[in-house]
Amino acid sequence: MPMMNKKERPLDEAFSEFCGRAGFRRTLQRKIIYGLFYGGRKHLSVEEIMSSISQKAPELREESVYRILGDFEREGYIRKVEVPGVKKYERTTEKHGHFLCSKCGKISDVDISSIAIPKILEEASDITVTFNGVCPSCSKRRYQIRKS
Repeated sequence: MPMMNKKERPLDEAFSEFCGRAGFRRTLQRKIIYGLFYGGRKHLSVEEIMSSISQKAPELREESVYRILGDFEREGYIRKVEVPGVKKYERTTEKHGHFLCSKCGKISDVDISSIAIPKILEEASDITVTFNGVCPSCSKRRYQIRKS
């Protein structure tokens, strides 16, 4: 179960309010997917979402998951993170960039608040910053293999 941010309300309350604002029916399927992103910072692929929900809602089909994700994305609850070869979803939070490991494919959030945005981009609705390289875990493994 994801850790709840101290500022966040209980999942049931937040989900009910979200559905009310968006005009969505409060279904178990929506609640399960909403809960995957609530209270945590995760980057989840559709395959990872399907795997997570298979025990709770085995009847939920991939087409329905895509539809729910699309609805949540249009409402601004989640956003799609697309970096070369990887498509995942994350909860919409403060602006941040991403680091993509070229070895394991892991995506990590990167604070970009200290990056100076050129004046011409101040009105941009979306700025995507992605750094590519080898994460510390993969780098450490590579070093250990060479050392052996």
